[in-house]
Amino acid sequence: MKYIEPFSAISKKKSSTYGGKVASLGEMFQAGIPVPNGFGISIEAHRDLGGKSFTDEFKQELKTAFRSLGFDRVAVRSSAVAEDAADASWAGQLETYLNVDANGLEDAVRKCWKSVEASHVKAYASDKELGEDSLLVGVVVQGMVGSEASGVMFTVNPVTGKKDELMIEAAYGLGETVVQGIVTPDNLLVDTKNLAVSHFGIQVKEKMMVYRNGENVILPVPDEIADRAVLREEQVLELAKLGLKISDHYGAPQDIEWARAKGKFYIVQARPITTLAL
Repeated sequence: MKYIEPFSAISKKKSSTYGGKVASLGEMFQAGIPVPNGFGISIEAHRDLGGKSFTDEFKQELKTAFRSLGFDRVAVRSSAVAEDAADASWAGQLETYLNVDANGLEDAVRKCWKSVEASHVKAYASDKELGEDSLLVGVVVQGMVGSEASGVMFTVNPVTGKKDELMIEAAYGLGETVVQGIVTPDNLLVDTKNLAVSHFGIQVKEKMMVYRNGENVILPVPDEIADRAVLREEQVLELAKLGLKISDHYGAPQDIEWARAKGKFYIVQARPITTLAL
């Protein structure tokens, strides 16, 4: 295919072709990390087709690649050239679209490309002294798992800077509630020297995002689980081990987004932590 490759053919060496997010996911996929299968759309596609009608060739590429995943719905995420770099994570700057079906894929790709035109994105690029080419983006298309729980994980404590302490934030449903600050998630700390949970900060989770009737909606968390820990101790440690494996693979502390569905953890994003003076 001209513009598209599967994760199995993409590594961190291709970040200049697909953007940092695609390259990171492909790298982890090939390293045996439980990343939902997906594919990357190259930056060249944005350069050639941004603001233009999609060619029949590209439309067919999208359809073929989508079918190959074996998922009914996907997550579509922007992937900037300098994204997930050690000095510019782009965290929260670009758009993500969840539970996109085959009919909505073309529109979601266009929206990802369009998102780089936002004023806050241009200001971010300017602040990081990134050139015009940094405003070209690749796109991640990744199989959508039905998250029963999700959140973020930092392999070094981002608040205290403690290198031997890992932090996990967990909530019910899709992780966008955590990323967007819609809920106050459980906050869990793991002593990575002894691999033991050192702190269980359990919150009342009043809301969760789920996929219902063709759209992502915010629903109340059932009363019987609202004040319970999202993850049990053994699950926290299982996730922590996965985080440390990713950190060891990259040789640097990582900011990771995770999801849990049908008893299994999945990694949907990992980037270097850029806010620490290590």
